[in-house]
Amino acid sequence: MRSDREPGTGDRGPGGNPDRSGWARSAVIASRVLEMVNALAYGAYRVGLRRTHRAGVPVISVGNIAIGGTGKTPLVAALARELLARGARPAILTRGYRREGHAPVVVRPGREVPWTAIGDEPALLASIAGGTPLVVDADRARGARTAVRELGATHLLLDDGFQHWRIARDVDIVTVDAADPLCLERPRREHPRALGRADALVVTGRDAAAVREAVDRLSRFAPRARAVSARVIATGLRRGAAVLPPTAVHGRRVVALAGIAGPERFVATLRDLGAEVVDAVVRPDHHRWLESEVVEACREASLREALAVTTAKDAVRMVPFAPAALASLEVDLAPLDGSFADLLGLLPAGAPAPAPPR
Repeated sequence: MRSDREPGTGDRGPGGNPDRSGWARSAVIASRVLEMVNALAYGAYRVGLRRTHRAGVPVISVGNIAIGGTGKTPLVAALARELLARGARPAILTRGYRREGHAPVVVRPGREVPWTAIGDEPALLASIAGGTPLVVDADRARGARTAVRELGATHLLLDDGFQHWRIARDVDIVTVDAADPLCLERPRREHPRALGRADALVVTGRDAAAVREAVDRLSRFAPRARAVSARVIATGLRRGAAVLPPTAVHGRRVVALAGIAGPERFVATLRDLGAEVVDAVVRPDHHRWLESEVVEACREASLREALAVTTAKDAVRMVPFAPAALASLEVDLAPLDGSFADLLGLLPAGAPAPAPPR
């Protein structure tokens, strides 16, 4: 496997675990400073030194304590689709990490906005959240006002909001990776004790037994939180204008291209689908791909009689130069028990909870 991650981020082989390099261990240690900063910030809100704003409509926050991907984006999209199906008018609030510019941007259904103007994850959300509008604004209190005033939002989904206490929320949902539920081996934003604030935990993993074990470990820190187990599933393989079933990779040689926080999970998903992953080109999370490196990866895949496959999030960053030979794997988050709709039942009495669709 070829890895062009930033020095020390750790190479990952197609079947191996992340390399616990010295840099990676240092990142874990350094993140403990961030824990202290967030603990102080939360304390400032608790004692009233900083002001919390109410949006006037129910706010559902989806976040985590980890640094990196734990399934937040597909969960936000799933909750948005569920609210739409119930006749609500949700809007997603997001800051637009690593986008160009700082001006607020409203993304309405049918309006094409370059991913560089809003960020890769908001651009992905715009395509998978069933037509839910987004307000991209680092000042999410202002974004909430925009969503209510301009979009008529009845419910707000606060993307990556567990550490954003400036907006009061009615439901706090935390996504957790079952492989390391307490973030002992990866950088984190808060200590697991912070999970005591959560109303619900969505625990994602490939193995049901590992998920159950993670839920047991988490109960010590979040005894009041409702736990929902989930798994990322492949839903389609997009190649140009065509969308094939994900099983189209079965029995095929594949070169994986991944610039996400957990490339090993992407490789594992391809293998679960029956692909033979012969190589992987790995970049840092949110990497801005160059046309030359994508074309070169596709050329090498062709020479090896392999199919080049990337993630849906990476595919967003490859617009508009992605070669026709490149495929992207589309995924969704599926509950293993219960339903994501159950999470809407956590809205407090008096808050408008849309009725289930008939």
